Amino acid sequence: MTGGAHGGGTRRDPPAPPSAGGRGRACAVPSAAPRVCSRRGCSSHVPPGAPPLLFVPPPPADAPARRVLIAARYGPRPPLLQRLPGGALPGGLRPGAPLPALRTPGGALLAGPGPAAIFLSPPALLGGGDPPRAALVRQWVAFAESELAPAAALLQGGGREVTGGAGGELRRALRALESHLRDRTFLVGDGVTLADVTVTCALLPPFQHVLDAAARAPFPSVTRWFLTCVGQPHFRAVLGDVGLCGEESPAPRVELGPAGRDAVGQDAVGRDAVGQDAVGQDAVGQDAVGRDAVGQDAVGRDATPPAKSAAQLKKEAKRKEKLEKFQQKQEKSREQQAKAKAPKKERRDPGVLTYDLPTPPGEKKDVSVPLPESYSPQYVEAAWYSWWERQGFFKPEYGRSSVAEPNPRGVFMMCVPPPNVTGSLHLGHALTSAIQDSLARWHRMRGATTLWNPGCDHAGIATQVVVERRLWRQRGLTRHQLGREDFLREVWRWKDEKGDRIYQQLRRLGASMDWDRACFTMDPKMCRAVREAFVRLHESGLIYRSTRLVHWSCALNSAISDIEVDKKELGGRTLLRVPGYKTPIEFGVLVAFAYPLEGDGEGEEQEVVVATTRLETMLGDVAVAVHPDDPRYQHLRGRRVRHPFTGRSLPVLHDAFVDPSFGTGAVKITPAHDATDFEVGQRHGLPRPSVIGEDGRLVNVPPPFLGLPRFTGRAAVLEALKQRGLFRGVTENPHGGPHLQVGAGGPPWVAVGWP
Repeated sequence: MTGGAHGGGTRRDPPAPPSAGGRGRACAVPSAAPRVCSRRGCSSHVPPGAPPLLFVPPPPADAPARRVLIAARYGPRPPLLQRLPGGALPGGLRPGAPLPALRTPGGALLAGPGPAAIFLSPPALLGGGDPPRAALVRQWVAFAESELAPAAALLQGGGREVTGGAGGELRRALRALESHLRDRTFLVGDGVTLADVTVTCALLPPFQHVLDAAARAPFPSVTRWFLTCVGQPHFRAVLGDVGLCGEESPAPRVELGPAGRDAVGQDAVGRDAVGQDAVGQDAVGQDAVGRDAVGQDAVGRDATPPAKSAAQLKKEAKRKEKLEKFQQKQEKSREQQAKAKAPKKERRDPGVLTYDLPTPPGEKKDVSVPLPESYSPQYVEAAWYSWWERQGFFKPEYGRSSVAEPNPRGVFMMCVPPPNVTGSLHLGHALTSAIQDSLARWHRMRGATTLWNPGCDHAGIATQVVVERRLWRQRGLTRHQLGREDFLREVWRWKDEKGDRIYQQLRRLGASMDWDRACFTMDPKMCRAVREAFVRLHESGLIYRSTRLVHWSCALNSAISDIEVDKKELGGRTLLRVPGYKTPIEFGVLVAFAYPLEGDGEGEEQEVVVATTRLETMLGDVAVAVHPDDPRYQHLRGRRVRHPFTGRSLPVLHDAFVDPSFGTGAVKITPAHDATDFEVGQRHGLPRPSVIGEDGRLVNVPPPFLGLPRFTGRAAVLEALKQRGLFRGVTENPHGGPHLQVGAGGPPWVAVGWP
């Protein structure tokens, strides 16, 4: 393109201004940029070789130029300055664009202090070519422009009160600065950067006019850093001597020089240009800062601010009225806080107060001394219980000659549910004991003959297990190695230790029990009572001896209660560790195998396939059962199958207990080792051969299975079925089915007992 504001000639692209972080990407310069003009007095151009031209508004609007001038001081060539008349803009800058503005030697016009400061800063001020440091510089510059500067401006315009929304925003920003500067001298690195320049200039008004010593007290690191920065020579050259609010110091001095002169006394060049075709530039393309100086045709002229409307004036008057009321309210609040307040009495932690008077056990507590100021259970409860016991308050004979003496108010007797001697009392015991104690004391207060009898339970199997474990841990012995009599003495020693602890806990709870009548379920008198009750119940026919299926523990060599058996639901194939076996054992699967049918049947299957979760028990099978309505097995009525290992002839039963949908619909019957099969055997009169002994080994079975451990025998049976061609597969049993008796360590077992 040819032609221009000052005649012909070709336009050329100006050199791109540098950017932060080692002068990264170039700013957006249109292809047709204004030519460099040599005419003196043109504010739209800078003569070739001349320094940049900085346009600043008249005071006090020239404050944003401070950081530009400080940044320029660190560079090799300070800019020339030109002060603009009020409301005037340099040629090429659109109305409303921020000042100061910088005309670069290449002809680009940068609007706002941010782009101008970046353009004039040397590389060291922008991060020294290190990308991480340059990013931190940009981050702090953005923080100052977006958070610090707006809060400081609002605070400065609203009076000298660090309150309200602006005060809160400023305090939050200062807390962030305090945390960052606690162990640092400058914001980024070991020297001044553009981050320090920008943040310092943003904090200059509040630190000079609003934040007094009390307001600055929470931010010592920020105050130290601020004074370090404003004391730097380049800062002092622009700002002068900076004093803090509340201190005797000269006011800040911003030396921008007279209109048309630069800060170092050079002649300024450039005046407002009329009719100049100016193209704006992107503000150096910075991430953190930068204004968009959009290219447009601009005419330089003095712009007069438009007159405010009546609505705007009314709105400003209301805002001013609200601000005055707010300031009055804050002043009143300060006056109230300034009034002297009576010092609060410091509360002293009394600690744990105890009763230290020398009261012998059984003697009444000395209540003549004053009580402590705060409640102490240790103090209140001390020395009372032993006196209650000695006085016999808890005995049913208290207040009468004997317990047999008739009492017109009645008799109330209660036995404590005996806690197990294997442990100590817990919160549940404390709750029930408190309720029972309330009942006993209430009946005693009514005058009834009252007895609350204490005691504890032997917890046979549980106590045996605990004592055996302690015996093995301490002495490396089993109960069989120790002998019956010595083992019983160990159990009684355990009872004396744990039982006494339980009784002392009940005493600490204040339980009003007659301790002379304390009972242990294995005491001789209790054993005599149990035997007497047992004999009477047997003679009356209420209890009898019979063969029943029980849970047998191979480890304890004893039948144990159902409630002492841990049952684990299995969701499918699971490998579990079993004591006595080196490798994990597979559970949660159904093993299918075939029983050959006896006799011939034309066109019929010559076998019955059954499925089981405990394959080793098939050695004790005495029958096969199917559902009477299952159409698959109607041809098996009256038929029998042959056991492949024992040679026994097993009947095929039709019983409704069979679930046709489970497994193959045909089940094996082992009455000696399954509770359901035991009931089926009773209904059909089947024998009950046991194939697992007390020690968990296979018994009453043919070789090679005789004497094998239970789970070893399981693997042996599976291998033998495969060799005979009777194995039909393994499927998972994810629906649980039979449970694994983890605690028992053995399957159900037929034994003679007392149901």
